[in-house]
Amino acid sequence: MQQRVALWITDAFRTSPSEGIEAIADLIPITLYLRKLNGRHHLRCASIPPSHAINSLLDSQHTKNQAPHKTVTSKLTAKQQTNLKSPIKDVNERLNSIRNCFNPLYPLFSPGSWIVNHFSSRISFHSPSSSSDEDLYQHLQSLNLVFRSSQVNPNSVAVIADGGVKKSHVTTAAVHIWADNSITKQIQVHSLNVTFIEAELMAIRAGLIPAMEIDSIHDITVITDSIAAAKKILESKVDPLQNMFIPLASAIKTFLSKDSRNKIHFWYCPSKAEWPRHKLVDDQVKASSCDPTFSSKESHLFSKKKECDNILCK
Repeated sequence: MQQRVALWITDAFRTSPSEGIEAIADLIPITLYLRKLNGRHHLRCASIPPSHAINSLLDSQHTKNQAPHKTVTSKLTAKQQTNLKSPIKDVNERLNSIRNCFNPLYPLFSPGSWIVNHFSSRISFHSPSSSSDEDLYQHLQSLNLVFRSSQVNPNSVAVIADGGVKKSHVTTAAVHIWADNSITKQIQVHSLNVTFIEAELMAIRAGLIPAMEIDSIHDITVITDSIAAAKKILESKVDPLQNMFIPLASAIKTFLSKDSRNKIHFWYCPSKAEWPRHKLVDDQVKASSCDPTFSSKESHLFSKKKECDNILCK
């Protein structure tokens, strides 16, 4: 059926290869489209509030503390479960692969409660104006000045964060907290089956929360090689990474509400630039060989990446 539509759009011959005319017509293959709809269905079930009636039909690990319904799948016989063809059964089998929890009604994401609505003047992001070497050089010169200024100010601190994912899917996130021209604290955390952007969020969270807990600090400079990960913290929409950045976003809101002098600046520093202080963190990430506590589940982003890689390998 999809081939007939593609032929009509492209006005090609009937003997033309189906995949080729679908690509020209900009039509996603029907199998991938069905997988996309199926994945969205799982995400929707993961994001429903705890009071939703569908939770009572799921197995005990997915009920969100609701009393199980009398027709819950776990109470069916083995033969009934084999013959059952239902979206609920599919959700029970697939929902366990999504580690992140969703809460679309979380107050931080309600209109009027977004961090950027109240503290936009005290949160800033700094990146080169273009990808040219000259703009990157000027950006790094500005970063040097900002870093030196943070080290001579007793109320300022610099957080240098970096995360990396190895071929074994083991992730290491390392953080150096600088004050008074010295490293006052080093933090290293490990995880498994996460993507690069999740690794960067791990690193930013591991360094920013301890920095905000220091009483005398009013100005924090976060240096990272992923500004995209930093901006996700302030996004208002429901995201697969919501469970990871909700605690950090809440801590940022508390920090900025505590004192009108409190500010947070995010600065981009690519690893390829080999800025000396960021290179220390980057080398620590690459040299790390510590194994994490292995998780039996995968993050949603990692499972989607693996699914796409498998499709491309076929």
